Amino acid sequence: MHEYSIACEIFEQVMETAKAHGALEVRHIILEMGRLAHTNPEQISFCFKAIAEGSIAENAEFIVEKIPPSMECECGYTGTVDETQIGKNDELLSELLEYIAAFECPVCGKNARIIGGRELIVKSIEIETEVEK
Repeated sequence: MHEYSIACEIFEQVMETAKAHGALEVRHIILEMGRLAHTNPEQISFCFKAIAEGSIAENAEFIVEKIPPSMECECGYTGTVDETQIGKNDELLSELLEYIAAFECPVCGKNARIIGGRELIVKSIEIETEVEK
């Protein structure tokens, strides 16, 4: 299960950042996840919570924001993939996007290539540095 190893890396990043800023508690973590990352957000969240038990991140809210795939065309257009070209089923969409090399450019109609959508980025970490009175 690669979600566990990803959650471990996220936990390490969160803890390093929290300690560097004198955190007493980690409150929120926002992870940006590309739709082509081939990871399950619920499993990452579950694994993170298990790893964080007993730490200052134990009660942190773990939020995953999905990022749509992006494309670029030789005409100069860059933007997100129009997922309606494929359909609405998330699992099918992810599998299809991984294997399809190009989509139609909405500007010129030529094939555009996929350039983004595999990201896994810790977007923000909210911490508490002082005990509230």
